[in-house]
Amino acid sequence: MIDTERRPVAVSDIAELLGLSVNTVNAWRARAAGAKQVEPFPPAAGKVAHIDYWWDTDVIAWAQRTGRLPPTQP
Repeated sequence: MIDTERRPVAVSDIAELLGLSVNTVNAWRARAAGAKQVEPFPPAAGKVAHIDYWWDTDVIAWAQRTGRLPPTQP
């Protein structure tokens, strides 16, 4: 069964989820501020204790759309 529940993720969670470093995720976030030719990193969904979070499904979908993560196989 496919788990479709959205989970909040912080930068370190995103890095682990995509198999990358925290520095890479932070670079994507910084680049998003002035992005014109590429789809920017999704905006944070909110904050908990002054820490930004995103929905894991939004980040995964963005990573797939932008070629940073291969699409899932049916």
